[in-house]
Amino acid sequence: MHLLIVDDGQYVVEYLKHLLNWAKFGVHRIETTTNPTEARMLLDSDRFDIMITDIRMPEISGIDLLEHIHKRGLKTKVIFLSGYSQFDYAQKAIRLGALDYLLKPVDKDDMDKAMCQAVKSIGEKRSEPQDGFARCETDNMARPSDQPDRHCSGADIVRAIRDYILGHLGDGLSLEELGGIVHLHPVYLSKLYKQETGENLSSYILRARLEKSAHLLEVSHLHVMDIARMVGYRKPQYFIKLFKELYGITPYQYRRQRIEQAIRTDS
Repeated sequence: MHLLIVDDGQYVVEYLKHLLNWAKFGVHRIETTTNPTEARMLLDSDRFDIMITDIRMPEISGIDLLEHIHKRGLKTKVIFLSGYSQFDYAQKAIRLGALDYLLKPVDKDDMDKAMCQAVKSIGEKRSEPQDGFARCETDNMARPSDQPDRHCSGADIVRAIRDYILGHLGDGLSLEELGGIVHLHPVYLSKLYKQETGENLSSYILRARLEKSAHLLEVSHLHVMDIARMVGYRKPQYFIKLFKELYGITPYQYRRQRIEQAIRTDS
């Protein structure tokens, strides 16, 4: 599927682009724009299955884009974002056929649910299953509130914990929180993880966060402070210290080094 992200804030666009593992929903191509006029022209190609857009933008609003979709008879499903909580905006969005209305800052779980709804809606419209729909169904059945599977092996538990961590790197990720995911006492989970993998759970979380931050430094223009917050660090200096301990250079030096390598490769 093809996704279009529209917001007049570049930071918001970059944040949304890296918020989820979009491929799990069957999204294999993402286009972004901070210009709603350009968004309207892009929509005319009728190649987008889903559009995530801010509802209030200068000159052309998200509501205007949805009305344009209706007038042209386009297939695009719409998820609205807004920093405003006025009921009239939500009411109009739903009346025009928006799939969901999410308030900024966008919560990862809320976006996950909205995308599952979008994938399901597209599958019903086309009378065929869409990539990602089965995954959404599986995810819904595997919520932490469900009863634990008594036959889960240690490897299964490790896999579930790692999957959860990779999807929530910006969260606290305390032992208590992780224990609740797999219905194990935090101390027992810590010992089980060390027994199965040979490393401490905290070491894995640290490595996963820093690897994600390195990836974002390469593929985005996000400020280092924003990247630090996205991977769970509220104090940038502490993040920079940890990053340097792992990679031997600061995040700024790492980004500059990758840019220089890319230039040399292109030339």
